[in-house]
Amino acid sequence: MPADSPAIARPPGWVGKAALILTGAMSGVGNGTLSPILPQIEDEFGKAGGAVTVTMALTVFGLGILLGSLLGGWLADRIGRRAVMVSAGVLFGLAGCGVMFAGALEHVVLGRFGAGIASGAMGAAAFAVIGDSWDEAGRNLWSGLVTALGAFAGMTLSIVASAIADNGWRDSFIIYAIGFFAAACALTGIAGLRRGREAQVHGTIPLGIVPGLVVFGLLAGGIATGTAAYLPHRFVEAGLTTSTERAIHSLSGAATVMVVSFAYGWIRRFISLDIAFVAAAVLSCAGLALMALGPTPVLISAGLGLEGMGLGLLIPSLMIYAINLSTTDNRGRMVGLVKGAVFGGPFLIQFALDPIRLAQGAPAVFLTLAAGAAGLAVWFAVKALRARAQPAGAPGVPG
Repeated sequence: MPADSPAIARPPGWVGKAALILTGAMSGVGNGTLSPILPQIEDEFGKAGGAVTVTMALTVFGLGILLGSLLGGWLADRIGRRAVMVSAGVLFGLAGCGVMFAGALEHVVLGRFGAGIASGAMGAAAFAVIGDSWDEAGRNLWSGLVTALGAFAGMTLSIVASAIADNGWRDSFIIYAIGFFAAACALTGIAGLRRGREAQVHGTIPLGIVPGLVVFGLLAGGIATGTAAYLPHRFVEAGLTTSTERAIHSLSGAATVMVVSFAYGWIRRFISLDIAFVAAAVLSCAGLALMALGPTPVLISAGLGLEGMGLGLLIPSLMIYAINLSTTDNRGRMVGLVKGAVFGGPFLIQFALDPIRLAQGAPAVFLTLAAGAAGLAVWFAVKALRARAQPAGAPGVPG
């Protein structure tokens, strides 16, 4: 596996850094603002419409991220990071705001799918910029900051979206206009092709590591971020009847993601990447179990906070791992592969979890996810122990 390559470009200025932060905000908007209003969309369109279900309105965003990350990573290596970020920001704004005019559930799903593609492409290009522009300490810092600011945006804007949605859920999709601001910042603040007009792409991703990365990403993403589709149903079971109430009780998850991700660069001074993965899985397992067994909204919210701590460690660690595996020529594709697998997990896992919710309720879903997180914790721990026997500098998990 390739060693971590040195920084090859000057870090972007403040406008470019704003584009990186808005990349996280786009992800926060897509992942955080729909869940509290999902029951209202279900009230208008029903649980299913044609070939789609209301759950897909939430999870199809992850499928879009999967495809957009792969495509955006490839294009970022081919035509440059800036071109991808500008195009993705515009697409995010158009697709997301277009849901305001949806006439059927299929239109909601389609708009969310387009926004997911844009968010995935934007993220792959942005994390490639981070890998290009900073050394290990800087990468840890900015990977954490992008994740933290994304969580903060999702947390605050979910309240705004829910308040708007209580008077009409369609109007809440105006928040997706944040993509236009991200595109403007990328246009003026991110450099073009990384090494001038003569830049050519020769690097490829070693095929031997692809299956392990994809399986790892799908499992981790499905367990860590697959809860959003089922959390509003769990809160309804616990007695929360309005979108605003559900959004407020969901703040704990975004808040702990924000705090832990913000401190990620500092945390990594004391623990290895391997141990960060172990801690992320253990915290996720504990939080999911509490969400399943907690009888009150407060305890469910506390469980969400624990899971958020795990997610705050997991997402930056995944991006750092992908960057560390890459070279300057294949960085966009490597980041896109890992990011796509992680965010595609929730879409794929719904086909296994939806029947469980319909038959036994949301608590059974969270117990299933907790069991999966426990399995990942064991897997990560074994990998961490094996990594101690490897030469210094060799990547540990997943392998």
